[in-house]
Amino acid sequence: MSRLYDVYAHIKDRIDERLGEFRRLFSDGSDKDLFKEMCFCMCTPQNNAQKAWGAIRRLDEEGRLENGTFDETAEILRAEGVRFHKNKASYILKNRPLFYPDTRERISRVAEGRGQAEIRDTLAGAVAGWGLKEASHFLRNIGLGSRICILDRHILRQLALNGVIETAALSPKTYHSIEQRMIRFAGQEHIPVDALDLTLWYQEKHELFK
Repeated sequence: MSRLYDVYAHIKDRIDERLGEFRRLFSDGSDKDLFKEMCFCMCTPQNNAQKAWGAIRRLDEEGRLENGTFDETAEILRAEGVRFHKNKASYILKNRPLFYPDTRERISRVAEGRGQAEIRDTLAGAVAGWGLKEASHFLRNIGLGSRICILDRHILRQLALNGVIETAALSPKTYHSIEQRMIRFAGQEHIPVDALDLTLWYQEKHELFK
């Protein structure tokens, strides 16, 4: 087996635990839990994931996730270290009436009769502030994205280091083709696609998060 598989085997139990948490979120979580994940994925682009999640948790704790004004939302994001806080606040307020409450029902309506990639592509076009990466991240985090890829800069760098792609550059036109390369690479390494994402993230950041 490869060195990458050895890393996966070393943290497999932790990965399985985390993926189990993701799967339970859609089946057992509340609409607010799901909407928090949506907002988290609106805030992660060009930001530290830990800071983004801390900001979303604070919005929830202070009752601003459901009814905060633009200024209130933007100020909490700024205070928690989220870059481009005004843009992120705008996305949260634009998406809130579209996806909250009844978040599970609305996501289920999008998912009905569609495969994971089609669900992802549909959400990427429907949610303000999202592209393919953010929609993939959300679906993985609620247990509906086991066969799609979150192609952020960390994963792209690791794919390049492993010889899967020639360069870490990405555009909307190349997302699907790079995704297929990563899926094939997962099969070659005998690592599930969603577990490969977490393994590569661990390689890059030496942690497992969201």
